[in-house]
Amino acid sequence: MEAALKHSHHKILPTHSVYWFLAGLALLYVEAAALLDPLGVPLLPHQMVQDVLRSGFGFYLLLLGIPCCIWVLGWRARDLFVWLMAPHTLTVDDEGLRADGTRIRWRDVREIIEQHADDCVTLRHTGGTLRLRLFLWSDPDVLHEAVLEQVVSRLLERVSHQVSEGKPVRFGPLVLGDLGLIHRGKLWRWDDIESIRLQDEVDQGYASRDLVIVAQGKARKFDEAKVINAPVLLAYLSGRLAG
Repeated sequence: MEAALKHSHHKILPTHSVYWFLAGLALLYVEAAALLDPLGVPLLPHQMVQDVLRSGFGFYLLLLGIPCCIWVLGWRARDLFVWLMAPHTLTVDDEGLRADGTRIRWRDVREIIEQHADDCVTLRHTGGTLRLRLFLWSDPDVLHEAVLEQVVSRLLERVSHQVSEGKPVRFGPLVLGDLGLIHRGKLWRWDDIESIRLQDEVDQGYASRDLVIVAQGKARKFDEAKVINAPVLLAYLSGRLAG
């Protein structure tokens, strides 16, 4: 790299969460109006409340209104609260990641977990855990690429060193060793492994990404989010198979 890496990213308001937040507040207000109207607290016109309660929607409003409010505000609008608590600027350079007064050095990162469905990267380091919601930051693809490049290269070096010393390295449900890859106690030797790749899946609107390993003529899928350091394993096996 000719120039030192340095990128600054500012946080982006998650408008979809704002819409859910406003919808949750509106539902909460209507629910409160329905519950307080019999007590003489008129949050909405009395006749309007009575019309709503007498409609087919009224029963479900009283029964499910509060649980729905909790679901909308606590789950669908959660990214807004994360955005409010996030630092204004995130800076990535050759040595680490800096957000306000917090700094995480790449050499201190022990695990990286990709959560494609949530567009999130989790970094576990010596000082704790950082959940990086990529869509909350400007240039998310650049941020993602920079984090992967810095973290994977360092972890790959450690993994290669451990394997060369004969030490097994665990990647969630998979264990990497000098003889090959172990899954549920079964060894796939290097000659048994044909390929490894990432594959995107969409099931009923839910997007996920699988790590697909073809071994002994059979393709096996592993949820990328459950394979700790999946990008490192992918890089190691890709290099090993290519060599």
